[in-house]
Amino acid sequence: MTTQADTETVEQLGKWKQTRYIELHRKLLGLKIKDSYLPVLDDHIRQIAKRFAQSNFVLQFEDVFPDEALFCELFWEASSIINEYFPDSKMESLQPSVIKKAANGWYQYSSLNDIAREIGISWEALSLCLKSAFHPILVRYSERLSPLVNQDSWRQRICPICGGKPDFAFLNKETGARWLICSRCDTEWLFLRLECPFCGNRDQDSLAYLTDEKELYRLYTCEQCRTYIKAIDLRRTEGEVLFPLERIVTLDLDRQASEAGYQPGW
Repeated sequence: MTTQADTETVEQLGKWKQTRYIELHRKLLGLKIKDSYLPVLDDHIRQIAKRFAQSNFVLQFEDVFPDEALFCELFWEASSIINEYFPDSKMESLQPSVIKKAANGWYQYSSLNDIAREIGISWEALSLCLKSAFHPILVRYSERLSPLVNQDSWRQRICPICGGKPDFAFLNKETGARWLICSRCDTEWLFLRLECPFCGNRDQDSLAYLTDEKELYRLYTCEQCRTYIKAIDLRRTEGEVLFPLERIVTLDLDRQASEAGYQPGW
């Protein structure tokens, strides 16, 4: 996945009927790193890439947080957008030390309940703000590092770049192999079709998928952990597919999964 895919997705969303959800998502996905920060960030990524090429490793928080000012500026921009739709979010006045603490917790998949309670906002709003601020940074890492990943040896349930969990998948055109897409940096990696990407369950009696009439989309479910992941079969598509856009196109699958008692694994 690339920043170009995000840009094209934002353009496509601009053509849709502008509901509150679409407007919010479009604005947050449109957050960009300012040109003045790019030289410092790109130099840091080049240093990381040298190590990454020698021995693939999942990036730690310290690896992806090289410039506090860069992240805080993106965080404040995201909070300003979110505040338009949720006026009680109260995140624009947070100090850099608090933002860094929250960012570290979010990146480590730690609970945000305590810190959200301390600053008087919902953890959902805080998580959305952190995710939106991290996204353009992590996608830039992914663009540089994804080509260095050995897809034949990496079959783990977490992203090979940032350690994030997948929130979407696709079956490739050539063989129908299943690839997962990171919910944080949009990195794509090869994964088994007959394994739950969240709990590792391989019991075929407790793994299943539902599909639509055209068999374009799939909803993979696991009875062991009661999670699901959405997927698109590229063998049944024509033209370019924008995965950031597909996450929104398939929102009804999320509704169906929730009504059936499944939860997103990420």
